[in-house]
This record gives sequence, structure tokens and C-alpha cells, in this order.
Amino acid sequence: MKNRNLKVFSDPSTIICILTMLFFAQNGESEELNCGGSAFITIVAPNNTINRSVCDASDKAIHFLGQYGLHPKHPITIHLVDKTIDHNGYIAFGSYDRQSGIIQLMSYAAIMRTNQSPQMYDQPFDREHYQGAIAHEVAHAIFHHNSRNVEKQLTNASQEYLAHSTQLGTLSPKRRQQIISSSDVGSWESGDSISEIYMGLNPTGFAVKSYLHLTGLADPQRFIKILLNHNWFYVSVP
Repeated sequence: MKNRNLKVFSDPSTIICILTMLFFAQNGESEELNCGGSAFITIVAPNNTINRSVCDASDKAIHFLGQYGLHPKHPITIHLVDKTIDHNGYIAFGSYDRQSGIIQLMSYAAIMRTNQSPQMYDQPFDREHYQGAIAHEVAHAIFHHNSRNVEKQLTNASQEYLAHSTQLGTLSPKRRQQIISSSDVGSWESGDSISEIYMGLNPTGFAVKSYLHLTGLADPQRFIKILLNHNWFYVSVP
């Protein structure tokens, strides 16, 4: 295992991460990269597969959310895997475990092998969308770092709102505008219900509505506070 600037933390989730890294190290199966920057983000991946672009995407997510007063409070570890990720019965490009603080992320090559024509936001999946997917998972981690501790969440709508907003917000302006223009939806409006049901029916529309709503708010911190303290089946837009 290649170890660059490893630091030691007393946080329980970090200890779990470090033990996992040590296991891989003993078996010669992975290398490790400390991204540095504004948060301690570490990437653990099969040998010779780490790409600095994962760090760049993470930094973009941190910067985007930092504009809204949301910052990482604990170390975040990203495990790049060269296989599919089963998330509640379906294949996911990435998944965040709030108990361990670990993000599992399929490698770009694994995603392209899984489906001959993968898509993201109704567009062909490419390396820019891969960076957006990374930012999405980092946003989930930062959401949990800042939210109140909810034992059993009734919905993921509030964190998906923030994760999709971050994902769109970290794309290039040209790519983001293409998605917004083709989605044919506007921002969430007062009285709307932000729900996982809508996200399941129209994931691109959900992302666009969330991004437009967040970036159009005169007082975004007020709404973000609602998201961070929310535990109901949907989020009512004030």
C-alpha cells in the first residue's frame, strides 16, 4: 500500500477506516492517497488505479457546500472498487455509509463495463459525470456531518436535494446548462413537496429543480437548516 501523508485520528469511524486500510496493506491489494486540502479525504483503491481527479471532484464538492456554511467535520474515506455496488437491491455508482464514514465508489472502468451505454441526467456517462457522481457522495457525507443525529430516517429526500444540487453545481457551466435546458422543469416552488417518489420518477428533474431552488434562494441557510433537521416522508417548500 502506498501511503502518502497518513494522519491518525481518534474518531471511531476513522479507526475503522484505518483498520480497513491496514488489512488491505497486509494483503498487498491497495494503495492510499491523502488528498489534503480543506478536509482529510483519503482514497483507498486497488493498486495503480488511483486517479487525482477523485480528489479534484471532492474538493469541488467541499467548495460548493462551503458557500452555504456546510463543511466536513470528520475524515472522509473513499474506497474505489472495481466491481458493482449493490445498494438496496439496485446497482449504484456510489454509496455512503454514515456509520463508518466510508464512501464506496465504483471505478470509472467498472461503471463503463457494467453497462454498454450508462447515462447520467439523460446524457451519456463520461468522466465529467464521473466527477459529478463523486461530488454527490461527498455531499452525502458532509450532510451527515452537519445534520442532527437521526436514528432512523423516514426519507432521504433532504440529503438527496443537497447531493444532487452539489452534483450539478460542480459540473462545468456548459454541461450544467445543457441539462437544465433539456429537463423542461423549473425550480421547486412554495407549497411543493420534495420527495423520493418524484426523484424516482424523474431523477434529472429532481436534480434540476433542487439546484435551481438552492441557488435561487435569498436566504439559503434558512432552508438548509430545515433540511439538516428534517425527518419526515417529504420536505415541504416554504
